[in-house]
Order: sequence, then structure tokens, then C-alpha cells
Amino acid sequence: MYNRVHGPGSFPDDTRRQESAAGMPLELQELVAEQQSQVSTEAELSEWPISIHVPERYEEKYAYPLIVWFHEDGSNEGQLESVMSAISPQNYCGLGIQANQTLVEDTQYTWNAELLEYGPVPLRDLLSVTIRRLRQAFHIHSERIFLAGAGAGADVAIQQLCMAPDWYAGGVLLNPACGQITMESLTAARLTDMSLLWTVGENCDNQKLAQNVEAVQMARLAGATPDVRVTETALNPESNDVRFIDHWLLSRLTSQAFV
Repeated sequence: MYNRVHGPGSFPDDTRRQESAAGMPLELQELVAEQQSQVSTEAELSEWPISIHVPERYEEKYAYPLIVWFHEDGSNEGQLESVMSAISPQNYCGLGIQANQTLVEDTQYTWNAELLEYGPVPLRDLLSVTIRRLRQAFHIHSERIFLAGAGAGADVAIQQLCMAPDWYAGGVLLNPACGQITMESLTAARLTDMSLLWTVGENCDNQKLAQNVEAVQMARLAGATPDVRVTETALNPESNDVRFIDHWLLSRLTSQAFV
């Protein structure tokens, strides 16, 4: 019943952070205020919506891994549902975040990597609050949270992993652009033993290929263990081509279980 939810309306109440929510955007105020059982019109139409995926056969006793999805340019947070269906509709909970700059109103958005904020709220704080709320609503494993994205969204995932590596178990990076800000983030990062699945299309231009090679090297120097896959073309995150991500994630979870 929780599939395709936009906004935080299905989250339980938490009054402890209400005072600190003053001045935040509507989306964050609703995350920390008393919640209604239905998603409100204001939340659905708010400037910074999220999308939530929960398996149809949700098992309350199982601690689910969480995939946080940063969509590619020209899409929106609603891409989460098709991405989760392509990877595995049953094995994970999912959270989609809308990009912070409009391309086409209400339908297409892009990431402004130089200012990853929603009004006065940094993306890092938005993720912290939203993931905390999800963990109150659903049984999510706190040590099995993966950041994932495609294109510019993969760059945002890298930046967030570099900012708070202790929060996340790893990343899934589909054809990142590896722009300057991403490179700067990797330079200062400490990604000790972090698992990264990194894909790049062999048909990309030489500059982008070179940037990906350099970024992978920098990730290794930062302590990460990137698993690099070169594909014939850039992967479509909504296609069956990304099904292997499920097997990769499960292998990470299996290895963690024996640590």
C-alpha cells in the first residue's frame, strides 16, 4: 500500500524535532510534524518532493536494505519506482529525491552540484531527516543503506558518500559525469573499505572516459573498493540491464553478514 508514495504523509509522529523545523521548507516541516494517515495535497505539490518504494509483500520482521536514488538529469523523483522494479521490486525499500533545479516545471529536474540545497536546508540534512523518518516507519537496516544514481545523479551520490561515509554501506554509480566538484570531493574523502559498483559506457566521449578512470583511481586512494563494469552503452536505470545490481547488492550483504 505504500508504493508510489510522494512526500512524508505515511510517516509516524515525532514531535521532538518540531521546534528545529521552524523556517525549513514545507517538505521538511511535514517530516517532523504530526503526520496524517494520508498524503496531503501540500506534500504532493511541495517544491521538494520525495518518492518512497516499499515492497508489496513487505515483511515487518525483516530488516530491509535501503536504496536512496538520485535520478538522472531530465527526470524526477518518480523514476524511483521503475528503477526499483528493474533492480528488484521485492528485496529493498527505496527513497527517491527530486533534483534541486527545474528544467521543465513539474516533470523534469537537474542537479545543481555547486549548491546542493533545498532552500536553507543542505541535501545532507534532508537525507538525514528523511532516512530517520523512514526507519521509524519501516524496518530498515541501519547499516545497509546504499546511495545510487545515474549520470549527474551518480555524481551527487558520490558527493554525499564523501561527505558522510559513516552513514552509508556503499554506492551504485551508473555512468557518472565525474565533474570538478565530484573530483574535489574524492580528493578529501575517507572511504575506507566502502563498496562501490561503478559503470561507464564504452561509447562515451574520451574526456568523460578519462574522468571516470581518474575518479575510480581517486576512490581507490580514498580507501574504497570500486567494482568497475564497462558496458557497451550507458545503462538505462529503468531497463532490465540493471538487474545485475540486485546480485551485486546481495553479495555485499552476504559478505557483511559474515564479518
